[in-house]
Amino acid sequence: MKGRTNTRIPHYDYTSPGAYFITLVTRLRAPLFGHIEYSTLVCSPIGIIAEQEWQALPTRIVGLRLDAFVVMPNHVHGILWLSEANKLSLAKIIALFKAGVSRRCQQSIWQRNFHERVIRDERELFFARQYIQQNPLRWECDRYY
Repeated sequence: MKGRTNTRIPHYDYTSPGAYFITLVTRLRAPLFGHIEYSTLVCSPIGIIAEQEWQALPTRIVGLRLDAFVVMPNHVHGILWLSEANKLSLAKIIALFKAGVSRRCQQSIWQRNFHERVIRDERELFFARQYIQQNPLRWECDRYY
């Protein structure tokens, strides 16, 4: 599609075991998931559904483990761990998550595509976890605000 760039690493196998930092944004950056009050998200019903669907992913996908995660008013950040037992690509896992949220909400929720970063070492994992944990504290400075 004209004007779209592929953000994936060329020739990388996104079924490979390891950790992946994920960011998913709502369509038109609409604050569908709730609002920040005193550096904490006050979830809307849609925000609760997004959190429930994320937490349910390992029950639906063999070889998937969850790590740090946060729901923000118009986006989510999370770390997913894929093991050798996993057979699905990262894109397929994210598509299943997005579809589950949209289906339960009976509306189109998500911006097309998603941002990912392959976490390559303990240092990157530490900073990704820290970023996720501190995201509500920095909401007013967030580029999605």
